[in-house]
Amino acid sequence: MSQVLVIGARGKTGRHVVSGLVSRGVSVKAASRNPDEFVGGHGVPTRFEWHDDSTWGSALDGVDAVYLVKPESEDVVDVVTQFVSRMQDAGVRRLVLLSECATETRTDEVAERRAELAVEATSLDWTILRPSWFMQDLIDDDFFGPMVRDDGIIVMTTGGSATAWIDARDIAQVAVELLISGGSSQQALDLTGPQALTLSELADHLSAAKGTPVLGVEETVADAESRMRRDGYDEDTVAYLTRIAVSIIEGHTSTVTGHVESITGHAPRTLESFLAENEARLQPSAPTDTSESVEQTDLAAQNEALFRRLVAAWARSDFDALLDCFADDMIYTDMPFHDAPVVGKPAFRRHVTDYNALFAHGHVDTELVTVVSTDSHVVGELSCRAVYVGPGAPTDGVPVHWYATLVDTVVDGKVTSEHAYFDPTAFANAVQHVTA
Repeated sequence: MSQVLVIGARGKTGRHVVSGLVSRGVSVKAASRNPDEFVGGHGVPTRFEWHDDSTWGSALDGVDAVYLVKPESEDVVDVVTQFVSRMQDAGVRRLVLLSECATETRTDEVAERRAELAVEATSLDWTILRPSWFMQDLIDDDFFGPMVRDDGIIVMTTGGSATAWIDARDIAQVAVELLISGGSSQQALDLTGPQALTLSELADHLSAAKGTPVLGVEETVADAESRMRRDGYDEDTVAYLTRIAVSIIEGHTSTVTGHVESITGHAPRTLESFLAENEARLQPSAPTDTSESVEQTDLAAQNEALFRRLVAAWARSDFDALLDCFADDMIYTDMPFHDAPVVGKPAFRRHVTDYNALFAHGHVDTELVTVVSTDSHVVGELSCRAVYVGPGAPTDGVPVHWYATLVDTVVDGKVTSEHAYFDPTAFANAVQHVTA
C-alpha cells in the first residue's frame, strides 16, 4: 500500500487513524480544509474541501485507500455519491466509511442510510463502520461535557434502554487494520465497547469517576425536540437527533459486539478506564474572574439544569440530592393546601419522605413535559406515574397517572420557594375506579 487518504484527519477518530497508520509505516495524506494550519504531528497535510471538488483530484492522486468521514451538510448524499465515483475513477481500491449505529434500521429515504447505499453501490472494497456513542462525547464541550462537569447531570432520551459506549481510539484502530490488511469486505460492522449501560448506570460511573454525584435525567422525545427548537436547531437536525434517540429507546444500541477484539486483537477499552484517564476533564470549570463569570453566565440555563437535577433526585427518592437543590430557609407549598406551607429543609425532608411513602417502593416515574426557565424562576410540567399504596388503596396498590406543575423561585443557585399545583383527587379517583 502506497498511500491512504484520511478525511476528517483532525476529528475524534481521524486523528487516531492518521497516527495509527503512520506508526505502521503507511504514508498518509491528512485531509484538511486549511492544511497550513494543520497541527496533527503525523501525515502529510493535504488540502481537501468537500464543497470544492477541484481539491479532490490531487487529494486522491496516488491513493490506494480512503478513510471517509461524511461532511455535515444538507447535500451530504449527493456529495458522498460524487466523491466515491471519483475514487473509482482515480483507481482507489479500498474504502472505510464511518457511519453510525443502527443506520440499517433507517428507511432508504433517510440521508444517513442513503450515504451508505451510495458506498454499497460501488465496486470498491468497502467496509462501513457503525459505532455506538463515543465515550469522548461525555467530556466534549459540544456534547455532554459542560452538564456533567458543571451541572452534575447527564440528560438523555433512552426509554430505559442501554448503550454500549465505545472509545473513539478503538474505532480508529479497527479502521487502521481494515485500511492496511483489508477483511470484512462488503460488510457493515457494529462497533461497541465491552458493556451496555442504562442512563442510571452511566450516571453511577460518572459519579464514581468525578467524585461528586452525577444524576441521569431522562428526557422524553417530545421534550427533547422542544428544547432543540428553543436552542435554534433546524428541523433536519431535530429529526436526525430524534432518530438516534428512537434507536436507543428501541434497544438498537444495547447489543455488545466482538468486532473490535476480533479485528484488532485486543478488547475494547472500558468506560471506567476512559473516565479515569480523563478525570480532570470531569471537574467543574474554574472561572478566572468571578464577577465577569456571573455576568457572562446564562442564569436561565443554570436554573433549568438545577430544576432537572431536582426532579431527577425526587424521582429516585434521593432526598440528600433533592435537598441540596434548596436553600436552608426554603418554603414549599402544595397549592391544593396552600394554607399549610412547609418551611425549612428538615420539615421538607419529612414532608417529601411521607409523600413518597404513598407509592410502592417510594418510587414515582416522572417525565418533563415542559420546562421554561428565566434568570429567577423555573416552571415545569411533570407527567407522573406510580402505584398508589396510600389510604384507601387495595392491598396491591393501584396504578395512578397525574400531572403536576412546579413553580420554583431560584436565588444564587438554590430554590428558595416551590409551589406545586396538582389534582389531589387523582388518587381517590383511581382507587374508586378499581373498587367500584
